Amino acid sequence: MRRIRDVDARSVDTFLRCLHDERPDDPRVVAMRRRWFEAHREHGLRAKVVVNARDEVVALGQAVPIEQSHLLGRDLLAILCVWVHGYAHHLGNRQGRGHGRAILEALEREARQAGFAGVAAWGMDFPYWNPVSFYEHMGYARSDQQGQAVLVWKRFRASAEPPRFRHQRQRPSGDPDKVSLHVFVHGWCMGACGQCVTARDAARGLEAIVDYREIDTSERAQLEAWGISDGVYLEGAPYRPCEPPVDSAQMRQDLVRVAAEKGLLGSEDAGRRPAGGHRGDAQTSAPPAPDDRVAKGEGE
Repeated sequence: MRRIRDVDARSVDTFLRCLHDERPDDPRVVAMRRRWFEAHREHGLRAKVVVNARDEVVALGQAVPIEQSHLLGRDLLAILCVWVHGYAHHLGNRQGRGHGRAILEALEREARQAGFAGVAAWGMDFPYWNPVSFYEHMGYARSDQQGQAVLVWKRFRASAEPPRFRHQRQRPSGDPDKVSLHVFVHGWCMGACGQCVTARDAARGLEAIVDYREIDTSERAQLEAWGISDGVYLEGAPYRPCEPPVDSAQMRQDLVRVAAEKGLLGSEDAGRRPAGGHRGDAQTSAPPAPDDRVAKGEGE
């Protein structure tokens, strides 16, 4: 038996952990997610879970008015993610049983009832994570693409306008005499919050050679100024795009490697170089003037 419920006190912790009940929380990651969740409940957030006969959460979905999202458009409900438990551990793989379809249809019903002109969603143009084919199978049409990230939508009214991806407005840059590490985090995605914490840990103790900056893009001015929602940027370029997340040890190795390539290490070990003042666990520095140029979600 399947039931769809709004996220409440019984399910909020599992929702914020993106169904990862099998492992201990990182309180820093959960704090970012919870802050975003609480703030957006005031701005039209739809947060839903699917529970089974044993009251276990097997799937989730979240959506906000597109004006409150990292996407561009108007009068659409933006589905940020639909995720069905696909891990072998804990509850086991629950995909392929219609749970994703059930959540998507529930969000569409709410969008129609609330008077939205349509629904937007996004996915990846490959089959192994958040495949856009899930949405296309459900009648969604493509409206924009950035690399392998594809934006899709379903129109409810003839007057509806297609959504678009936000384009990066400038290249992150920092102290030219250090390795530049910029982290952009919005808070809606646990994976992005996790990579933010990973980057913090990787850079800690390398302050003499790493210019670490963290930008909170849940602040609308930051999102619009940068045109980036979530991501880690090393030396101004996306860090390992479209790869599985790395741990802090691997990221730290990459930082030291780049520092060596830039001639910043000399004969010293980077981990023992004197610290020059870490930029803290949350920086929201305003960027310089733009020149001109995001990505996350999941089905079944």
